[in-house]
Amino acid sequence: MPKNLYSDIYHILKGKIDSNVYPPKTILPGEEDLSQRFSVTRNTIRRALKKLQSDGLVYTVKGRGVVVLEPIVDNRVIFSAANHYGFQDLMSFPQNKFIKKLDTKVLEFKTIEIDDQLSKHTSFSIGDMAYYVERLRLVNGKAMAIDTSYFRQENMPNLTIENAQDSIYQYIRDEKLFKIAAARSVATVETVTQKEADVLALKEANCVGALKKYVYTDLGNLFECTETKYVPDHFSLVGFESY
Repeated sequence: MPKNLYSDIYHILKGKIDSNVYPPKTILPGEEDLSQRFSVTRNTIRRALKKLQSDGLVYTVKGRGVVVLEPIVDNRVIFSAANHYGFQDLMSFPQNKFIKKLDTKVLEFKTIEIDDQLSKHTSFSIGDMAYYVERLRLVNGKAMAIDTSYFRQENMPNLTIENAQDSIYQYIRDEKLFKIAAARSVATVETVTQKEADVLALKEANCVGALKKYVYTDLGNLFECTETKYVPDHFSLVGFESY
């Protein structure tokens, strides 16, 4: 029998929360109980619970255990600036149950050399080689966001357009290239460009939400700079903090 990974346990527990096996305000089984059920260490269980908490699904109450939180209601696509699981992670939020299909269309994929202007934009060093990837994100068939990304080539020398089409983050995990450790994000609202107006389902909107993200490996190396432009009235940028 294959060993359960923390991500597998996370999805199992999340499924039970979504299906009300563990309804709001109930206490999840303890770490020791869960580690025995899944035949894993308590540290693996803690990682799964930490992911549930970062999604805003549960909260650890000292002396009581892990409590399932009441869900919030929002008719827009919920996403987090701290996401390090990729586009498909939108479906991990219980509020996004209305999403039936997520698709990615790669508009451009090429290798470039970082010049002075791009160095200022990405914070990569002049002379670095990078993949330039532009991807259109579709939610239930509608073009809702466009990503413009730069990935340092030295961190993932064999990246392909097929990886970009599927999930670059999943490719990093599958190939065990490095651990994604941290991200710095900046959110703004910007006037729409002609290109964005041409490809996004903006309707009457004359602006886009903009999220610029810098992502680091666990060795402190900056390996990604991505700017996402999205339809503003269809997305909610959320964060969850425990106190």
